[in-house]
Amino acid sequence: MLLGLYRAILRLCPSAIRDEYAAEMEAAFLQSLAIERARRGWFGRGVSGAHGLLDALRFALATRVEPDYEPLTGADLPVDRRRPIVAKHDVRATLRLMRKQPVFTSAVLVMLALGIGATTAIFSVVYGVLLKPLPFPEPDRLVQVYGSVPARSIDTTSLTEANFWDLRDLNRAFEEIGARHGASFTLTGFDQPERVSGATVSAGFFRALGVRPVAGRLFEPGEDEAGAPATQVLVSNGFWTRRLGSDPQIVGRSITLDARPYTVVGVLPPGSPWLNNTDVFVPFIRRPNANRGSWEYVALGRLKPGVTEAAAREDLQRVSRELEARFPENKGLTHVVRPSRDWIASDQLRRTLWILLGAVGLLLAIACVNVTNLLLARASARVRESAVRTALGATRGDLVRERLTESLILSACGAGLGWLVAIGMVRVLKSLDPGGIPRLADVELNLWVFAFTLAATLVVALVTGLVPALHAPFAHIVPALRNGQRGTVGDRQHDRVRQVFVVAEVALSLILLVGAGLLVRSLTQVLAADRGFDTEQRLLATVSIPGSYPVDRRAQIVTDILQRVETLPQMQAVAAVSGRPLSGGSTGMGIASLDGPAIAEASVPWASWRVVTKAYFSAMGLSMVAGRGFTEQDLLGKPWRVIISKRLADLLWPGQNAIGRTAILWKGQSQLNGEVIGVVSDMRERGLESAPTLAVYIPAYGDMGTTSLQLVMHTKGRPEDAAPALRAIVSSIDPNLPVSGVRTLEDIVTTSVATRRFTMLLLLTFAGLAALLALAGVYGVLAYSVARRTSEIGVRLALGAPRRGLLRRVVAQGMMPVLIGAAIGLLSMYWLSQLMASLLFGVERGDPMTYAIVLTALTAAAVLACYLPARAVLRVDPVIALRTE
Repeated sequence: MLLGLYRAILRLCPSAIRDEYAAEMEAAFLQSLAIERARRGWFGRGVSGAHGLLDALRFALATRVEPDYEPLTGADLPVDRRRPIVAKHDVRATLRLMRKQPVFTSAVLVMLALGIGATTAIFSVVYGVLLKPLPFPEPDRLVQVYGSVPARSIDTTSLTEANFWDLRDLNRAFEEIGARHGASFTLTGFDQPERVSGATVSAGFFRALGVRPVAGRLFEPGEDEAGAPATQVLVSNGFWTRRLGSDPQIVGRSITLDARPYTVVGVLPPGSPWLNNTDVFVPFIRRPNANRGSWEYVALGRLKPGVTEAAAREDLQRVSRELEARFPENKGLTHVVRPSRDWIASDQLRRTLWILLGAVGLLLAIACVNVTNLLLARASARVRESAVRTALGATRGDLVRERLTESLILSACGAGLGWLVAIGMVRVLKSLDPGGIPRLADVELNLWVFAFTLAATLVVALVTGLVPALHAPFAHIVPALRNGQRGTVGDRQHDRVRQVFVVAEVALSLILLVGAGLLVRSLTQVLAADRGFDTEQRLLATVSIPGSYPVDRRAQIVTDILQRVETLPQMQAVAAVSGRPLSGGSTGMGIASLDGPAIAEASVPWASWRVVTKAYFSAMGLSMVAGRGFTEQDLLGKPWRVIISKRLADLLWPGQNAIGRTAILWKGQSQLNGEVIGVVSDMRERGLESAPTLAVYIPAYGDMGTTSLQLVMHTKGRPEDAAPALRAIVSSIDPNLPVSGVRTLEDIVTTSVATRRFTMLLLLTFAGLAALLALAGVYGVLAYSVARRTSEIGVRLALGAPRRGLLRRVVAQGMMPVLIGAAIGLLSMYWLSQLMASLLFGVERGDPMTYAIVLTALTAAAVLACYLPARAVLRVDPVIALRTE
């Protein structure tokens, strides 16, 4: 590896010098490594290698700036010829210069701190969310198992209860395999009842993950078999800390969940996923006649040593064929596996984070360009100093090393300030957590992030130092000594380089501005989308009813709550629903028409279904398009009576009246018939960015068939004001019923777009900083140019040139690289915008309005940035300028 790096550095040398010296230098390098390896071990080899690489870099730079440079290699190289790549006197000179020019130094440090700090912060997020290894041993052997029904266009789905147990018994690929099903429990026995998140898990679930409890034990094999008592509970580390006070003696004690005692057998370690987002885990007990039609169980497994994912897929196909032959319900069902890296983040979130990292990378590039421009301008201003030093015997290599030392020290100071910026920015990012980014709360500036910052600092130092060093006018000693600070032959070359940098700055900033503009337009389109429901004066709440209560008692509780809440003076309508709107997921069913156009098996629609009380549509603000609402007699009638959404009605009976038609509910599973008695307006129940939901509403009276009663309330005043009265009513009915999730519907809608808003704000902030840096670069280049041309402008004015004509000329010269950069930026962004396609909603990647607004705003700001320094033309006194000349 070291030899490869050494050869790569030598590639920087001219080919003639490389052909002559490369073989000898490589031999000396290898000999030095061998000697130090024998003397001081691997540490000595590493130190010698680093020293040799630095020597090679110095040699490569010297051959570029000093064509007559000839190295001494091996034992022939005397000690006094080994020039350090950073000399003490160069460091002292740089620090003295920084102290003498505080404004210049401050500007450079601020730019570098912003660029390096923002890049470090976003990289820490990318590492913490995407790159940080999972907290499980050998995560490459962990996979998730899905069901798949290609004939019905279902690529991946959860497993059914019965199929999981058969899969566990029949597979040959997994060392351990386990299942999980989400649940919630009412915790009592403390000051107030509380609804806690939970899950039922098989004994193999945590064993497949390789989890070791911090106290107690995991579920043992056999504790999930049929007939087991299921009285054990595992608690998460967060629940143990928050609710149980980190009690070290908790193992063996009892807690009450859903009015049943459970014995704590173990405390799990912290970790994400699977561990942190659930409070309690109880055994998933095997039932002899389990359901094969409800796909609700998440399954994951640990592959046996040496078994590949491909081999596991083949084994699962064998199991699938066997289960299909034994059970008709499994017709067309296969099983697939996905690697554990997919647990961390969705493809869209991965793309979003990489786009943000690319955005701060562009910001850092713009900061580097600006700093390089400033250093190049200062190098031009110091041309007389460089000429004097050259005349006194300084080599070009000495001056290049001095410039590199300056950039290295400035970059190091900027990185130190940038580290502080990154600390603050990470804290801000955590405080703005939209809730859809896993492991964001665990993001920190660790050793890997420090290594990234160090690498970025070295790259910045080289980029910002090499250009001014290699473009310094060392060849023009005599003109520099004669003309002093008024300009040299190299100034024109510098002007061209600075204009190229302006082009790059404008192009890069325009890319960021257009990207941010597209996200702003997308968020506007999302918020303007027809939701299908009203959010004003709507309050949602969850009342948790223990599953251990008898069905008739649960039904009575639901009836009492609805009746008493409805009588509140601030209440217009109240209803219950089995699943909270905009929750991101829902139970589903295949649905088809019994008396409509035939639909192929693969095209059967998959609709979400909700059990609702009769006032639900009024409480949500849904309008009845056709038919009628539910009455208390609908539950008793046969066949079932249902209300469906308009989009589903148009799909099943296009151009026909759906009222009175018969739908096949749970097509391919239960095969139940349902009479359509009403059609309601569509709503985007799975999020504002999704298509209107295909929905089936089933009537409910009394027991909702769930332990989580979701209430929807339409109030007359501020919805928050109804919360205390709701809590009082529920507590009076049963003091063991916790009320949770009390939020306004408007707040839920806002939260549903929080990740999009979070991404937009970050990209907009980076784009704004990039634009400011780019405009500062335009201003600085033109101001420097006008200052250097004061004498020329004075001569023109003395010869009768109009001031306004000169003003227009200077502004036009300043705008030329801006317009070129804008054109390059627009073309580049149109090509790059395809990477953002998945983040856009209702906006094309070539949206002309966004491009026009950004281009107009940037051009106007650039004109102002050019006009401000160009005004100096109007204040030039020809007499003073000629006297100076």
